[in-house]
Amino acid sequence: MKRLILFSALATIGTVGACPGSPDATLTAMHAAAIRDSVQVTLDAFRRYSAAGQWDSLAGLYADDADFRWMDQGIIQYRSAAQIRQALRRVSPNTRSKTTYFDTKIVALAPGVAAVATIFHTQFTDAGKPGAESGGVLDMTLVHRDGGWKILLGHSSSRGP
Repeated sequence: MKRLILFSALATIGTVGACPGSPDATLTAMHAAAIRDSVQVTLDAFRRYSAAGQWDSLAGLYADDADFRWMDQGIIQYRSAAQIRQALRRVSPNTRSKTTYFDTKIVALAPGVAAVATIFHTQFTDAGKPGAESGGVLDMTLVHRDGGWKILLGHSSSRGP
């Protein structure tokens, strides 16, 4: 888990200059706690939107930014939030997903930048019928933009055998 957070923090170094505030700004303990709390609210919204099949709302949690990337199983899966939106439009309107996070670590990296590392388990249903399940690790870099926290970089990978 420590390597996952370190990788996420290193991947974020290039994004700090694009965030509100100075890259040299120091976070107070209170500011860091507020960042962790508000990022947790975003994670909760992600789960809520997925569970309700609110795919348009879920798509709004991704940053419309030229630096956006989502990696899965070690390859770049999406290079833009628009690609994520296209994929979500193909999801059946009856599909729902319930995601549980375990051992979640939210790290405030700088004003307007946070890293998340967690273990996850997701269960999919379609029209109430059980579907696929997946789980593994997830790490993301979130940036604060107009409208709140947005996912700028993400990576998920499944558990091994």
